[in-house]
Amino acid sequence: MAIVPSKKMIAICEYGGDFETHDDGTMTYVGGEAYAVDLDENMQLSGFKQEIAETIDLTVDAMIIKYFLPGNKKNLITVSKDKDFQRMVNYYKEADQVEVFIMKEAPPGKNTKKKQPARRPQKATPNVETAAIVQSAPVPAITNVVALNDQHVGVETTNEITPAAVPISSNPFPMVVADNDERLAARQWENLITGVGQRFHSLAEFREALRKYSIAHAFNFVYKKNENQRVTVKCKAEGCPWRIHASKLSTTQLVCIKTMRPVHTCQEVTSKAPFRAKRSWVGNLIKEKVKESPKIKPKDIAIELKRDYGIDLNYSQARRAKEYAREQLLGSYKDAYSELPFFCEKIMDTNPGSLASFSTKEDSSFHRLFVCFHASISGFLQGCRPLLFLDGTPLNSRYQGMLLTATAADGDDGAFPVAFAVVDEENADNWHWFITQLKPMVYPTGSPGQITFVADFQKGIRESLREIFGGECYHAYCLGYLAEKLNKDLTGHFSHDARRLMVEDLYAAAHAPKLEAFEKCTEDIKAISGEAYNWVIRSEPDHWANAFFGGLRYNHMTSNFGNHFYSWVSEANELPITQMIDELRGKMMQLIYTRRVESSQWMSRLTPTMEEKLKNEIIKARSVQMLRSHGSKFEVRYGEMIDIVDIENWDCSCKGWLLTGLPCCHAIAVLDSYGRSPYDHCSRYFHVEMYHLTYADSIHPIPNVERLVDSEAEDGVVLVTPPPTMRTPGRTKIRKIAPGRIGPSDFLKRQLQCGKCKGLGHNKRSCKEINDQLAAIGQ
Repeated sequence: MAIVPSKKMIAICEYGGDFETHDDGTMTYVGGEAYAVDLDENMQLSGFKQEIAETIDLTVDAMIIKYFLPGNKKNLITVSKDKDFQRMVNYYKEADQVEVFIMKEAPPGKNTKKKQPARRPQKATPNVETAAIVQSAPVPAITNVVALNDQHVGVETTNEITPAAVPISSNPFPMVVADNDERLAARQWENLITGVGQRFHSLAEFREALRKYSIAHAFNFVYKKNENQRVTVKCKAEGCPWRIHASKLSTTQLVCIKTMRPVHTCQEVTSKAPFRAKRSWVGNLIKEKVKESPKIKPKDIAIELKRDYGIDLNYSQARRAKEYAREQLLGSYKDAYSELPFFCEKIMDTNPGSLASFSTKEDSSFHRLFVCFHASISGFLQGCRPLLFLDGTPLNSRYQGMLLTATAADGDDGAFPVAFAVVDEENADNWHWFITQLKPMVYPTGSPGQITFVADFQKGIRESLREIFGGECYHAYCLGYLAEKLNKDLTGHFSHDARRLMVEDLYAAAHAPKLEAFEKCTEDIKAISGEAYNWVIRSEPDHWANAFFGGLRYNHMTSNFGNHFYSWVSEANELPITQMIDELRGKMMQLIYTRRVESSQWMSRLTPTMEEKLKNEIIKARSVQMLRSHGSKFEVRYGEMIDIVDIENWDCSCKGWLLTGLPCCHAIAVLDSYGRSPYDHCSRYFHVEMYHLTYADSIHPIPNVERLVDSEAEDGVVLVTPPPTMRTPGRTKIRKIAPGRIGPSDFLKRQLQCGKCKGLGHNKRSCKEINDQLAAIGQ
């Protein structure tokens, strides 16, 4: 990074060159000798001329100063007095360097005309000499990275650097350039090298700037000298005059560019990397990309580097670079756990009313983390149905673990994240802890009514809900996990079609609203397998069958309702734990904001999903025949079905009103005869007003954790270390059907069935029974 003194600029003077005028009228200064002069805002014109006169062989009286206006390379402006000089300084006061031209006035003669700046070389007056000072854009900061080019052996043996004319061009690369659509990211490096007088903190910083500069301009270079005091570099193309020399300033560690020939004459521009690609350098270049997208493939890395920087890597090089980047990120993974205490504090400070707590094991290693934002709790208590879905999904992170989630359903049947936890594994103890943390948030003291949970019945969830909530909740068994358990527990040899039919009948039995329909479905299962029938009867149907279940789950039969969580986690689960939590927080924050804005445009009384469902029932109600029975009860007929509607108790024998929260077609026909609106008899949770309450509060951003954790913990602060479990090497096995997701349509991959013994998982050739018989015959 170039060092610019406060309120000063560097004036780089070149003397003895000429101007070349191009077809478009722009001028380029070529040749001459270069000198650097400090330029102060408070300096006067006379003082500036004196500084130059002491440097070059030119008197103050014979000196003419001219300069270009910013962005104008066609017209030269003359500096003849202090006001002109100050105006020039003000034009370029934001730049590190300023471009001016110094001319030597010719001796007066009889027919001498007033001299103008030379526009073309052939018209230049022989006794006019010029000097240039280069303006440059501010130089970007240069990070410390591993060196790329191993060619550190000096080729030339002389220790003298011969001063040479340094041609400065407004376009120092008049050669074939790459496609403008490519190498966009490398353009930030185009001005890392600006010319004579530029300073750096060290030679390592200069070498790094040089490498990036060569990538930006797509040329290769070689070291002519590469010592601890000086560096000389030339373009690798034979005959190309491009050259640069930099050395340390005496009595300092600063490095200054002493000479530079910035013009290239080589015409072949390659998009390949101008260095032997080292995985360390490329790894540092892509580290942030790997951090943001941990699942990025080496092929995609190579494509992006080619597109953004013009660097060509093969698959193996890209893979090794990604491995290096992940190794460097390992430290951030470990540091993230030590930052947990401060991170939890920031969550609760920036989001008052939220809860973020964690626990460790005896060895201070991470155990589990619970997070629940106030906006989620207020949204659930004010606008959501008393219905929660508990589920877990594995984390494919370096330290593995599980994400436990509690998700609600908003008035439009959208998933509303309420709380989540990161635990080391999914077991009864962690589920008990999660439900314990959850209860005071979702069921505060004095809450009326009961809450319904849709969740697995294994891994201690059933026992934990009974112990922690007792009679204050209903537990609806997740139908997906139930089907999975049925398939796993069957010991008989059943074909794929037989198992699929039994799962279909199980789902039909669960959805059946009446006892008769439930019994019919179970009899169908019995016709296939008595073992499966007995299993279904013993599986506590009062916890999963509509015909018996006492709670309200609004026709939601499985616990995998939090699809948002699963998709978010798949994108962020390889991030360090604090970044992963913050990524989930950001997703939740955006979800709440987006739905709040979208719902502000709704003009209906019900949410769009519920409005459509109700309209479908209204259409069907036109075909319902109605007979009054007694009081508020009516007999209604729809097709061949006869049902009883109790309008005062909001009940219909078809159970549709109770199961969905919306009036069924039978009830709508009766309400219409009374002149009542069906909208007034929908569950209040489906009204737009309740939806607005759900998304009324916001989740606030969390500042980055900037506090560094010392190796020794402060008093009262737990120094959390990563969990001992780490992901094993190799590719992670991914189930195509996640636990608890088995349904009739995506039940199981067809299994191999033996044509001899009818067993599953093998064929005749590998059948153990046949092999045993053949072995007996052979004996």
